[in-house]
Order: sequence, then structure tokens, then C-alpha cells
Amino acid sequence: MSFWYHVGLNIEDVRIFGPRILLRHVARITGANASRVFLPSIGSVYLRPRESDVSTFRDIFGSPKYAAYCYPAVRARLEASYSAILQRGAKPVVVDAGANIGAASLWFRKALPEASIVAIEPEENNVKILRKNIGDRPNTLVVQAAIGVAPGFVTVTNSQLSWGARTSRSNTGVRVLTVDDALAMVPNGVLLIVKIDIEGFEQELFSENTEWIDRTTMIIIEPHDWLMPGRRTSRTLQKAMGRRDFDMILDGENIVYVRPE
Repeated sequence: MSFWYHVGLNIEDVRIFGPRILLRHVARITGANASRVFLPSIGSVYLRPRESDVSTFRDIFGSPKYAAYCYPAVRARLEASYSAILQRGAKPVVVDAGANIGAASLWFRKALPEASIVAIEPEENNVKILRKNIGDRPNTLVVQAAIGVAPGFVTVTNSQLSWGARTSRSNTGVRVLTVDDALAMVPNGVLLIVKIDIEGFEQELFSENTEWIDRTTMIIIEPHDWLMPGRRTSRTLQKAMGRRDFDMILDGENIVYVRPE
């Protein structure tokens, strides 16, 4: 891409995050794996050079990524469930499946400060940065795993971009958790949100053992038919959600399902 294109992105980043975002370029000079950058209202995060990390933060905090949350009816429904869980002495749980380096988890941490976040990411290099970004924050768990319909293992296939790592079932490799496994990591936890961005593995996740859907207030998912045409990776999602009473909202590249009153 052209020099001026990158200049434009840097200007946009300064507009969104302030001038200190430009410190991300320090790693290019020093050869470090990542640069520590302070972002207003977010805090310190680590971003890698020549990676899609900055793009991820730009998408989530600059758009905003989860604009559906700003719709009054959606926000009211979610906050009613959030408050009801807290009032009965339980813990609202957000499962961030495909957490990458933690941008979405940080967004949820800010929007729902009393919730517990379970950030699940299978790709090893992403997990290292994910732990730096959110691992020491309260009520936040980082788990190196994939999410699927049953325990087991997957192999992880990397792409040129950190968000593009794909998983496939295997006999060894990175472990697989179910949504209920993730929920069980939080004592007295109740599902509030399940966010899913797992590069096509949603085809398995929604194929069976989907009872967790019936206990969730909101599901945020990026389908990947656009990435894998002909694979029908969203077909099981469409079937599972079509049988249930959820409102569906198109929100950029995401579909947001919200349980009505």
C-alpha cells in the first residue's frame, strides 16, 4: 500500500487514540516484539509492528465496533439482564471466543465493569500479547484454547494476519473448550454475552450441543462465508438461531442476536 495511505491511517489513529498511539512504531526501530502504548480510556496495551493489532483496536474503539450496543432498546435489554444477574448475587459472564489480542475484551471490560470476561484464543503468539493486555485486569481470565461443541484438540493454521488463524479438529494440539466449560471457570457465573469470531469454526460450534444459546442474553458473531465461499460455514448458525426467539441486528461485519423481553 502507498506511503500516503499509511500516513492517512496514522492521522486517523491519532484522532481516535491521541498522539501516543504513534509510539507503536518504536518496536520497528528497536526490533522488539511489541510496543507498549497508552490509549485514553483503555490504559496500557501492547501492539506488534507490521501486524493487524492496530487495525483491530481501530475497528473496535473507533467505529464503535459494537454499535448495536448503542441502540436504546438493545442496551436496555442487555443492562436489564446484567443488573438482574448482579441483584441475585451471581456474576455476569462474557465469553470472548476468538479474543485475538484483547481489544473486544477491553471493550466489554469498560462497558460492563462488574462482569467476568473469559477470553479464549488458540493462537500462541496472540495469546502472549493477550496476556499482556488483559491478563492482570480484575475479573478477566485468559485461556489458550479453541471453542467448540465438545472437548478435544485442534491444530492452528496461521495466516499473514494475526486475526486470520484458523482451527481444525485433530488428535493433538490446542485444547478445545465448550461454552459451558468457559462458563464453569467463573464461580456462580451466568452467561450474558458470547462473542464469537473464530474464522469459520462456528460451523462446528453451532452444529450440536447448543443448549447454552438458551441461557444467553446476547450473541455477537462474525460469520465467515465471505472468507470461505462454498464451505457454508454459517449454515449451522442459521439453523440453530432460526429455531430460537432472538431479535437479529446487522451490525457491520457482525450479526447481533438479542433475546427479547
